[in-house]
Amino acid sequence: MKEKEDVNTEQAIMEAAEKEFLDKGYTLTKTTEIARIAGVNHAMLHYYFRTKDNLFEKVFQKKVALLANSFMPKVEEKIPFIEKVEYIVKAHFDFLASNPKLPFFVLNEFLTNKERLDRFPTIAGPAIRILLEKLNSEMEEAIKKKEICVVDPVHLLLDIVSLNVFAFLAHPIIERVAGSFGKEYYSLLAEKRIENVEIILRRLRP
Repeated sequence: MKEKEDVNTEQAIMEAAEKEFLDKGYTLTKTTEIARIAGVNHAMLHYYFRTKDNLFEKVFQKKVALLANSFMPKVEEKIPFIEKVEYIVKAHFDFLASNPKLPFFVLNEFLTNKERLDRFPTIAGPAIRILLEKLNSEMEEAIKKKEICVVDPVHLLLDIVSLNVFAFLAHPIIERVAGSFGKEYYSLLAEKRIENVEIILRRLRP
């Protein structure tokens, strides 16, 4: 029973921390407020996570793992390379749609905290390397079969991230632009998802 209570308490703290970090950023987030939202005292938060920095790293690692797991199963499947890339673009876009505050939060933390930027390769590096290695080997095979043109896998990944992230990073701007043309933001977002897939696939087709 105690083990279940521990899991529930830790999860409640993590959920509260995620909300506070994404809403306020690392600097303005207070562990006392996280504890209050989670329904625990500050000593309990300290017992599970020790410091605010440790709690932040746990939240960030969780997000990286969720992102990687959203498309890694499909990456391992034996399907045409073009189809695999299409899935990756959509999975990444959908992940951002479920976590729309994440791009601005991550960018802001990296710009204001060099140490956090320096630690990013340690947190996200393994998942990125696995993805790049898998893409690279399959790209070489697809190029030999003339299914796609020659594209650097790093550039391909950067193109996907750049296109998808901008739609959420520039949310306030896009929302106003959409409104001025009589479009609803989420309708425009759905169109952008389709367009981003097409842009990436055109980049690959011979």
